[in-house]
Amino acid sequence: MLGLSVLAVQLAPSQAQASAGLRYQRGYYVTNGWYCYGWSNGAYHCTHRWHSSSGRTISDNPGWVPNGGSNAAKTSSAGRTVAAMSRPLRGPNRYPWGQCTWYARARGGAQLNGLGNAKDWFRNAQRRGLPTGYTPRVGATVVLQPGVHGTSYLGHVGHVERVYGNGSFLMSDMNWGGLGRVTYHVMPMGGGISFIY
Repeated sequence: MLGLSVLAVQLAPSQAQASAGLRYQRGYYVTNGWYCYGWSNGAYHCTHRWHSSSGRTISDNPGWVPNGGSNAAKTSSAGRTVAAMSRPLRGPNRYPWGQCTWYARARGGAQLNGLGNAKDWFRNAQRRGLPTGYTPRVGATVVLQPGVHGTSYLGHVGHVERVYGNGSFLMSDMNWGGLGRVTYHVMPMGGGISFIY
């Protein structure tokens, strides 16, 4: 358990509002003391640990997913996570909603469309000329090969939220804990793990 102060709501907006006292809105917004990002499918993801600085809304929760599609997390010297646009989102997400591939594409940008099953993403990204490697970086797409940390025969993909001094990293993903559910894992580096930058 990471002990993160994060609320991920996968109910219909009216159900979510009734259950959590929050109001769905597409994109970034603040409601009832929560800083949220609303997905196009009606789900939203929120944290109540945030502040404003120089006209920007900044999350104080390093595990929060500022999921504005391609928003990467930038960590300041104070260890805060700041939402910042980094990759183009143009074009539809061509993966099935709720799957790890849909989430990784939503976080990583349109260049990740059409890479196939998760296990094939690294190889297909290299063929496409996308930058790849074996070192975790904040904002990168992580690719787990089948069987790594219990992944299925299709592999698994996610998003790097934070990198730690010992080489491990915090990964957010979807469908590890159930269809459409965003979860977080501290992952040690090892064989079968690669990254798309």
